Amino acid sequence: MRNLSCQWQKVVKTGTQLDYLSIDQDCNHVYGCFNNIIVKLDYNTQQVLLEHRLPDEEIQLSDIHWLPSHRALFVVVNVTTLALFHPDSLTLEEMAVIEDGVSCAEWSPDDGVCVVVTGAGKLILMSEEFDPIKDTDVRPQDFGSEHQTQVGWGSKETQFHGSAGKGASQQPVFATPTPIATTDSQETRVSWRGDGQYFVVSTIDQRDSEFYRVVRMWTREGVHTATNEPVPGLEDSISWRPSGNLISTTVNHNNQHQVIFMERNGLRHGEFPLTLRAENTCVSTTTWNSSSNVLAVIYEGQEQCHVMLYTCSNYCWQLKQHYTYNTSNITFIWDHEDEYKFHISVDSRYICYQLTSKVSTCSSTTTMVIDDKKVNTTPMSTMCIPPPMSYSQLITDSTCNSISCHGDDAWLLCSDRTIHRFNNVSHAPPGEITPDESYTIEREFPLDSHTCIRHLVMVTQSKAYCVALVNDVDALLTLELSDKEVFVVSCTTLEDTVVNMMKHPGSTTIVVQLYSGELFELHGGMLEPWGSVDMRECARFCEMEIAVFEEEMVVIGRTSFNHLYMDTRLWNYDCTSISLHKTHLLLTSHSHTLMCVSLSQPAHVARTTEGVVDTGIRSIERGSRLVVSDPDSSRVILQMPRGNLELIHPRPLLLTHLAQLIDSFQYKKVFESVRKHRVNMNFILDYHPEQFLTKLPDILSQLNSQFMELFIAELSSEDTTLTMYSFMGTQSTAPSTDKINTVCNAVLDAVSAIDTVPWLNTLISCYVKIDNVSAGLQKLKSLYHSHPAETEAAIKYMLILTDDEALFNHALGTHDLDLVLLVAQHTQKDPKEYMLFLNELQEHDELYRKFKIDEHLGRNKTALHFLMCCEGRFEEVCNYVTKHNLHSTALQHYQFGTDQYKTIGRMFAVSLKENRQMEEAGVLFGQCADLKECLECLRFTKQSHLALSVGAQLNLPPDQMSGLAEQLADNLRRDSGHREAARLYDRYCDNPDEAVEVLCEGGLYSDALEVSQSRNRVDLISNIMSSLKVESEQTFNLLEEKRELAEKLASRIVVVREKRSQVGTGFEDMDHSDLYSDTTSITATSHTGSTSSRRSAKSAKGRKKAEMKKYSLKEGSKYEYFAIQEAFKGIITFINLRSEMIKDMVNILLLQGLLECARKVVNAQKQLVEVVNKSVNVIWPPPQSDVVEQEGEVEPISYPPEKIKISAVELKQFTGC
Repeated sequence: MRNLSCQWQKVVKTGTQLDYLSIDQDCNHVYGCFNNIIVKLDYNTQQVLLEHRLPDEEIQLSDIHWLPSHRALFVVVNVTTLALFHPDSLTLEEMAVIEDGVSCAEWSPDDGVCVVVTGAGKLILMSEEFDPIKDTDVRPQDFGSEHQTQVGWGSKETQFHGSAGKGASQQPVFATPTPIATTDSQETRVSWRGDGQYFVVSTIDQRDSEFYRVVRMWTREGVHTATNEPVPGLEDSISWRPSGNLISTTVNHNNQHQVIFMERNGLRHGEFPLTLRAENTCVSTTTWNSSSNVLAVIYEGQEQCHVMLYTCSNYCWQLKQHYTYNTSNITFIWDHEDEYKFHISVDSRYICYQLTSKVSTCSSTTTMVIDDKKVNTTPMSTMCIPPPMSYSQLITDSTCNSISCHGDDAWLLCSDRTIHRFNNVSHAPPGEITPDESYTIEREFPLDSHTCIRHLVMVTQSKAYCVALVNDVDALLTLELSDKEVFVVSCTTLEDTVVNMMKHPGSTTIVVQLYSGELFELHGGMLEPWGSVDMRECARFCEMEIAVFEEEMVVIGRTSFNHLYMDTRLWNYDCTSISLHKTHLLLTSHSHTLMCVSLSQPAHVARTTEGVVDTGIRSIERGSRLVVSDPDSSRVILQMPRGNLELIHPRPLLLTHLAQLIDSFQYKKVFESVRKHRVNMNFILDYHPEQFLTKLPDILSQLNSQFMELFIAELSSEDTTLTMYSFMGTQSTAPSTDKINTVCNAVLDAVSAIDTVPWLNTLISCYVKIDNVSAGLQKLKSLYHSHPAETEAAIKYMLILTDDEALFNHALGTHDLDLVLLVAQHTQKDPKEYMLFLNELQEHDELYRKFKIDEHLGRNKTALHFLMCCEGRFEEVCNYVTKHNLHSTALQHYQFGTDQYKTIGRMFAVSLKENRQMEEAGVLFGQCADLKECLECLRFTKQSHLALSVGAQLNLPPDQMSGLAEQLADNLRRDSGHREAARLYDRYCDNPDEAVEVLCEGGLYSDALEVSQSRNRVDLISNIMSSLKVESEQTFNLLEEKRELAEKLASRIVVVREKRSQVGTGFEDMDHSDLYSDTTSITATSHTGSTSSRRSAKSAKGRKKAEMKKYSLKEGSKYEYFAIQEAFKGIITFINLRSEMIKDMVNILLLQGLLECARKVVNAQKQLVEVVNKSVNVIWPPPQSDVVEQEGEVEPISYPPEKIKISAVELKQFTGC
């Protein structure tokens, strides 16, 4: 789908015709020779750097080749001598002499081996130091070392040979060769394969006084491998494709030239005809460019020479460029590095041509492909026809070289310098189309034959700009088309060469780029600097577009090295093609991805790599290139390397197009596109929710029920504009947190206001979505008598959304047996099963039938409600309550104090007592006036006040009250209720000794002293002090342990953090492609393992075990870092919990004069607090640096409270502490 066009020409006057050319790629110098003259040129400066004439006038130079290793020019002198010309010293160094003469000499692509064919028919291989490698006959009589052998049926080896015997199959068979063509130059030609491992030699052989053209393939070591099959009319031109798969040559068959291809085994492999006839011309050369995608065919005639450039697409060869020169011979070579650059010597000039490959379009979407004298056009906005086919063909009289479009009209510039206009190309009918108007260039204007008119830009229907060589210098021409002629209105000579000129399709802006890279804007035939940015540092583009980012024009350019620039900023290093969409800039890369850059963002953002979000990148087939993107839709056409086309809809373009349709209220097209391209339908609502909800009736008028069914089925609470389509943004706020119910209720209201019957399935979808199937069934029942067929179809649809059993149960839950029967008839249930059940229900009264239905459905609470409404079934109520543990529900139904209430209450209390819920059971027994059972339950609880109150109501004797108090105190003592237990021992049990002991256990030494003093028990005080000394010693040891642990944790976390910083973090490459549907459940991760083990891990025991394992302080463990933080938080909690107890302990020690014990505890606490406060910042660094990802899992991070208040006991008032 791409065309070749001339980007620039550079001319150097040499004064003579150069017969041979060679390139020094390191210095961009070109060497040429004619007779005994050697010329050195620089096409960048367009100067002749050296013109050296050898002393001997009779010297004839030929077959020149620049050797980088020698920094010298290889030449063949007088057909016999191989020499090196040193341009620095201007000396000619003789390297070898071939006495038989040199017919042809060709160096390998790596300059390591030289093939020399002598006049005596010898093939000599020499190294780069001119040492002979091999000397052999150039015309061996055998086929070669890779002779084909067929072993299948029908081959000679497997057939019966009669009297000749089996030996006949071993005899070599030579096909009869055909005589040489009349246009054959009878010269020997050599061509190397691109990797330098093989070369081909085309020679003239003689057999039986007849001369034949034979092509032989050789290895780098000089081994003959194959010979071509005989081809009638074979000519001398030959070229091995650098990629290695084909060898091109030409044949002359009935005065018609053809390019044919051979394989390395000598077999013929395809051909294509040439345009010019062979009557007065011959093909002198066929040669490939360095990337093997352009084949140059050079015709030479008596008066004119032609250069024709062919490309291949889908195995069809197309003529893309045709240059004609008024001379009898030319010299042509391709550049070794730039694939689209070639060099020509014609007349007394050297010309360097730079081509570019780009897609030509009309009206942005109609592709125009040049193929000799026709241009194939296809409107890609409505169809996708791969080459070489097309929808219509624009026919011209000569080869079309370039195309320019203005609006929907196209102007074709042909090789004979005529311009043909075709109107309404995008709407042209199929088939061949002739020009609407043709124009010829003004005859008086001086244009040489080597001048190529390029960069034709149509401004209006009759005005255009172009660039051409005038006196071998670039000039900007202003053209006027009228009266079938092209008049040159003005001609402005330029100081530099023009390499690009294009017009922005949405304005009159024309941007011109010079060879230096500088950009200008063309106004009235004059060049003005482009923009406010200094563009002198801009790269030289081979493909250029003008994009508008928020009303700011930016030049987008791609260089021949696949670098993409935005103005002067290098934006991408491996861009292979670009295309400008109305809303996005599209580009492909060597990493086989398509990137979409939004034009709605500011230019300074787009110039950064942040201009491409992850969702704007998708994978494409290897080698794909952009052809065209439809600005009015999301269609993007890609061309594969072979030539076939692929139509895709990138997600960013598709979603932008959908947003435009939503804004223009074209919801039918939106739903069709969303369904076709498998976009999540929630986007229709999430992009503009207010418009969708407020104008829902108008939206329904554009749609049918099927679209809404799909929409409701895919409706979810997720806001897709914040998740999968977050780059699109929203027009307004979301409808509500309860998105599904809001939308479904809105749809129900909108449908109810119109004819409901066509939207029954939509109603059903809404009811099922909000889990209100019963209401949907009631709606269907109300419509059954008026629309039975539609109702039954809706029931069948509902069975698709829910299974048979669930829908049957929903219908049964309505307590409407007629509706149940209607639904059951459409399910797969056996009538023998449900009819018996329905008949049994029909026999009961209404309330009991509802009870049986709800009991069957497992609705135990509502079933109990209906059962309690039935008279005379209290015993059944009790059994049902006990069976389903519905005591609380039953108690809410009966009035407090009634016999039913007491009966249900006792049942409930007994159940609670059996489950060891003694406190609740005791309260219920008390409500039922059963105080004894109430006391029996409360004596096992911590509710001492309540138990003693009930005991007082029962008038228990003092000894029983004392026993009750002692039992309650024992319960409190076990549950750490030391203060309350001591009160019971002291007041009700008259046991101060036990009370003091309990208080000392709880560390309540002040309370213990109070009890001993109130009882005047001095002996108890001594016991308290003994216990206090032991406790202070234990506290001191515990504080020391915590301090040592805190210091260890603080030092260890530094080591762990250092190791973590050395672990590289990063994200795995993700393929944000839109090859998958957004509505499927495909995920990007996979797992193995049993589901049972996963469920067990979610149990409480499993979670606790996993948590303990997770926060292990074992050195080197995965979560050691966070385990240290958790352990340090435990130390802080310990200090805060123990501070009050330590303060109370220290005060008592001081009051009793135990200063040493108090000092030890206080100092230990101070040291611990200091270590903790000092280490807090070490344990918890700033949050932003405390993030790590390991093995694809983000670990949980915990931080300390915002304010840590830790203080030690202050004893400044005591001297010495």
